[in-house]
Amino acid sequence: MLVTVGCVWWGVAGVLRTFDPRETDADRAERLAGLHHEQHPGKGRYYIPADAVLSRTAAGKPVAYLHYGLGGGDDVNIDDFLGTYDLARPGAPTPLPEDLSAALPGDEPAEGSLVPGGQAGRQIFVVKRPADHEGAADVYVRATGT
Repeated sequence: MLVTVGCVWWGVAGVLRTFDPRETDADRAERLAGLHHEQHPGKGRYYIPADAVLSRTAAGKPVAYLHYGLGGGDDVNIDDFLGTYDLARPGAPTPLPEDLSAALPGDEPAEGSLVPGGQAGRQIFVVKRPADHEGAADVYVRATGT
């Protein structure tokens, strides 16, 4: 009897896992930054980060580092990204935080245009890149939680 109940429970749990995939660190990083697709359901589209790192500060607070690469053109450009997440236009160039550059793989730039306002604890930097397509940019995000 116990073996039968255990087998049935194992089967139900397997089916539930199939339809509800486990949340990854990338998902948690996007949620912390307020950029997860489930946080913007009415948009009908979203962006997937090229890199996502979830870590902790020295004080133990969660911190997310994200990098989005936007190729430019009609569909994947900085204007669409900002509109998808209801973000303001980038302002003046500002140095990227050292921990952001250290956390993400690759050669991150020294500075980017800071997107003003928005969620507390979140910094979004836009670095326009020369490309064949207008609107090409890299977006770097650092977000801390409580």
